[in-house]
Amino acid sequence: MPISSLQPDLKSSSSSRPSKSWSIAATGDLLGDFIDSADTDTLELWDLVRSADHAFFNMEGQVFRDADFDGYPASENGADNGWGGVGWGPTYNPDQVHLLASAGFNLASLANNHAWDYEVLGMTTTRKNLRDAGIHSAGCGLSLAEAQQATYVDRNGVHLALVCAAGSHTPQSVAGPGNEAALLRPRPGVNVVRAKHVTVLNESDFSVIRNIAVAQGQSLTELDTDITLHTGQHPLFWSQWRRDQTVDSPRLSWDINQSDLEGLTASIREAKTKSDGVIFSFHAHESESGTADASVPLPQASTVPASYVVTISKAAVDAGASTVLVHGPHHLRGIEIYKGRPVFYGVGHLTYSLGRSFRGYELPIEWDDGIIASINFTAGALSSITLQPTIHSQLSDSETKLPSDAMPKIAPVSEAQRILEHLRKVSSQFGTVIKIERRGKTCIGVVDLAT
Repeated sequence: MPISSLQPDLKSSSSSRPSKSWSIAATGDLLGDFIDSADTDTLELWDLVRSADHAFFNMEGQVFRDADFDGYPASENGADNGWGGVGWGPTYNPDQVHLLASAGFNLASLANNHAWDYEVLGMTTTRKNLRDAGIHSAGCGLSLAEAQQATYVDRNGVHLALVCAAGSHTPQSVAGPGNEAALLRPRPGVNVVRAKHVTVLNESDFSVIRNIAVAQGQSLTELDTDITLHTGQHPLFWSQWRRDQTVDSPRLSWDINQSDLEGLTASIREAKTKSDGVIFSFHAHESESGTADASVPLPQASTVPASYVVTISKAAVDAGASTVLVHGPHHLRGIEIYKGRPVFYGVGHLTYSLGRSFRGYELPIEWDDGIIASINFTAGALSSITLQPTIHSQLSDSETKLPSDAMPKIAPVSEAQRILEHLRKVSSQFGTVIKIERRGKTCIGVVDLAT
């Protein structure tokens, strides 16, 4: 039966607070059209999604009819097409979000690097079209306060809060608080946690950077431990360097904007007092090594999340988040159980339209992989996590991409085992054990919560 004929139960039950036992189905980026598929391997996934109390995805693009949209493309784009370019970004017809709702999804993040591809009107139109379909979103707003605040959702007798932020974002998309004394209105935009990328060097390597900075006309002394190299006309393009005599070879570090982090954790703490559980969604592409993730085979180093992502994820749990969902990397990253709460450092894609070959070069098979994670809490405690591997176009015999190629499908046994073995490997660094179990025509992963 096509999903358009099935409607979720979206009735509010906020009049009475339920017991704190609840579940959520979680996946990653919408990165391709969501169609009314009759593929049984896709429809079975929606049965899984609808079996949870709530279901989450990341809205990686804007929702409006192109012919009816009166706004403008931004001067920069989340796909890094250069400042002042023609501007563009993925857009989806509003009918697609109604299909998403009928598949069971009711929570979406709007905090990502594509949130501002069509500026404020694109954001407000997207948010309205999602809400009209029964999908509640967070992470953007007409002010910093609005972008930071939680969205509260009631379904199946469970009152959940959703807080969303982005580490990977375009510079012009950052929401601002305004300044009443200076008669400056708040700036619409995305709730971001800014993290400055710093390269840490030993004394010998740092001396080279110091010499370059002096050649640029900077006045420095031997005691200076931090240097900014002016690598362009705008500070956003400048590079940051730090001396550390304890390191043998160059490594990356990140300076997190404390105001951004404090605003985020304050929102989570407040949401915890008003809900049965808090979902924190974070959009962050970066790896700790800075390794590109488009090489074949996929470099292991690219699966290690940047340290700032780990720091922010754990700060969210410390503030009261029940579950942390990181999305943005084009592949699955590890899972950590931190203080009894799951942290997913990369949940992959919900839909995926790029395929295995894109713009003349091959992409890692891991880009085509995904999961739907079923996360269950019993009386407030994490009780189970199961992982259903999904694939998109990798088994297609056609060289022509079809709309159905973007849609997720239950991974057959061999592909499910490969995906779960990958998750095992990248989760082991966090001490997480994943058991692989055969389930009919597929395999599932079960996170061992006893270890």
